[in-house]
Amino acid sequence: MNANSQAAPMGDQKQLAKRRTLVIAVAILILVAIAATATGVLVSKNNSDSANAQSNSNGNSVNGTGIPASNNGTNTTTPLPPVSTRPWGNKKALIGYWGQNAIGNGYTPEFKNQLLTKNLTWHCDTGLYQQINLAFMPEFGSYPRFSLSFGGADSGGVCNWVQGTDGVAPPADVQAPCIALSSEIKHCQTKNVKIVLSLAGDHLSDYYLGVGEGKLYAQLLFDKFLQGKADPVRPLGDAILDGIELDIEKNWLAGGSSAEGAKNDWQPEMIEMFIALKKLSPSVILGVVPQCYLNHWDYTDYNMGKLIASPDVKIDYVLIQYYNNPVCSYPFGFNFNDWKLKFKGPLVVGLPGDPSSAVYGGFLPPNDLQAVTDAILSDPQFSGYSVYDVSSSNPPLSTYSKTLRDALDGKEVGRGSPPPGPIPRGAEVVGRCGSPTKPPLSGIGPDADADFFANAYANCDAPRCGDGAGSCPKGWNCISCTTCDQQYWRNTSMEQDLANSIAYLKAHPDVKPPVG
Repeated sequence: MNANSQAAPMGDQKQLAKRRTLVIAVAILILVAIAATATGVLVSKNNSDSANAQSNSNGNSVNGTGIPASNNGTNTTTPLPPVSTRPWGNKKALIGYWGQNAIGNGYTPEFKNQLLTKNLTWHCDTGLYQQINLAFMPEFGSYPRFSLSFGGADSGGVCNWVQGTDGVAPPADVQAPCIALSSEIKHCQTKNVKIVLSLAGDHLSDYYLGVGEGKLYAQLLFDKFLQGKADPVRPLGDAILDGIELDIEKNWLAGGSSAEGAKNDWQPEMIEMFIALKKLSPSVILGVVPQCYLNHWDYTDYNMGKLIASPDVKIDYVLIQYYNNPVCSYPFGFNFNDWKLKFKGPLVVGLPGDPSSAVYGGFLPPNDLQAVTDAILSDPQFSGYSVYDVSSSNPPLSTYSKTLRDALDGKEVGRGSPPPGPIPRGAEVVGRCGSPTKPPLSGIGPDADADFFANAYANCDAPRCGDGAGSCPKGWNCISCTTCDQQYWRNTSMEQDLANSIAYLKAHPDVKPPVG
């Protein structure tokens, strides 16, 4: 073998070795790249999981979808609306009604007829409230008619603004106490307290909405109380309110206080009003205040059920009045979970500031308040308490507003009361007050709740309550099996429910009443 023949194989081996080294190097680089990518993904996922865990520790884990996470990966609770869409951010709100001086209503003799409501500035400086509702605009309808009626002892007097159908504003001396509130309103807003005008407020005042008046009153509210500039006469001066609230406690079925008001169902006009207000002022807070009682006819609020259910309306909160409505209040009828099915946004539980502010029940002493708070505080839809009103829930009468604020902040304010019980219906009501003394009402249906309410409550002739704990004379009613109240039936929405049902059936003979 010569030298040349042996040298060729040696060169080939070196060349192959170089190629193998190159392939290995490339493979290593590829593996490194793959490993880096995988590591990045894992780090990103871990960071995301960590952020979600941190968010969950704050009660706001969203899984990137706005839906709170659960331990098993399934959402089992109603999602809380995003912070940006709730009027008070992430804080459980305390809403105070201001201006009706409930402390002086006569049920607390030492304060009877005394104007003891402190001014707006004082209440906003307490730090207790996230919203103050000016209560109320008790009259409207027959556009542009409206009135205002609220005030405090040291707010320059009571604002009693009355504008008639001619649109003429009241004299200057009448305007002055109203306009003087402008600086107080603006002071409250610097304290991050929302100021909202509440319309209606009872079932007796002269208010209604005629056909076509929803949009007209939306414009009026915008020009006189919101950002509008078209009307130079602004009852509250240059202050711009944060919102409008409807506290409608009657509609055409209940008759109203005028022939005009009885001509139409107001709810379509309420819907038009809210739609128009959001177009005029996208940032306006819109609230609705139904009674807690859900009527037997279609299990909604008679007065505003259509408004609450309308997909065309952006309602920012529903404030449920859990007082003067014993059938749906603590201890045996607290129906918060039912309201969650009616409205998916923020729900506020409305309470009185003192027993004297709700003579037909609903006041929650600290122990009872704690029981209710324990049941709902962690619910994503529960957004706070309201108190009617601030005069009866602050000194000199009480410090109940402070108690409510403490409860919302998670502080224990009481103990020992049982959790809320089920809603009494039908036969349960009869069980409390005995068998009806009158036959079922014709046209409603023998098993309808209205029959039980009408007969068992209004004509209870069994003197003992269902659990034997109390006794009531004939014609009186067993409220919680310990209390008798002759006026209970006549002063709750159940009476209105029955009257409305009868009126509806008479007006719609083709409609078959519900049974069972």
